[in-house]
Amino acid sequence: MTNESKEWKTLIVEDEAPTRDLLVNYCLSRPELRLSKVAKDGEEALEYLQSEEFDLAFLDINLPILSGLEILERLENPPYIIFITALRDKAIEAFELGAIDYLLKPFSKDRFFKAVDRSIQFLQKKEEKASGNVFNEHGLFILEKENHFLIPYKDINFISSRDNFSIVHTDEREYVTYKSLKSLETKLPPGRFLRIYKQHIINLEKLSHLQTDNMGNYAVYLKDEDETQLPVGRKYISKIKEML
Repeated sequence: MTNESKEWKTLIVEDEAPTRDLLVNYCLSRPELRLSKVAKDGEEALEYLQSEEFDLAFLDINLPILSGLEILERLENPPYIIFITALRDKAIEAFELGAIDYLLKPFSKDRFFKAVDRSIQFLQKKEEKASGNVFNEHGLFILEKENHFLIPYKDINFISSRDNFSIVHTDEREYVTYKSLKSLETKLPPGRFLRIYKQHIINLEKLSHLQTDNMGNYAVYLKDEDETQLPVGRKYISKIKEML
């Protein structure tokens, strides 16, 4: 995990090798997920869940030794759960036990990503509540020298960092503040802004298109007055391609 982005500690519990390998590959394609452990049966899964804290678990319902439902019933403080099942009627029971989503076998990568996106929204809201972060509905408050500014979200083209300060770029002017990019990111409403590079966060409403060259490098173009072009970090490529 870098200092500039949040990764959610993830567990996979699946006894069938093909599905397990698929889940591992899909998880590794999402930079927000930090795959920490993989369990092949209910006993191993319960051991992990009782000895470590996870943010998210992909949990098969039909497992050897202990079922996914039995595991969940034994946990006092479970992580957010996405159940894996081949039986649609099991989904009702899963939701009754607090699962936030389920994947019905066989599932596609798109369906997996939708479940992940839903989970991240829950995780972000949980973290915001714990940290006391409240998004101002009108815009981003920043301090520039002795002046306080409220910048409407719709006016922000992108935010960049340089040395020990950040710059909020709008069509009218640039606002310089001694806040880290990471700190400002926590004040931005999820879903409206996206980090594309260690030093750049863009307003998705300003995104024009994504371009790649013959070396496999990506760049985004914004719909601002300067038609800004910004590089995309390799770890963020899959996320922005999914958004497009």
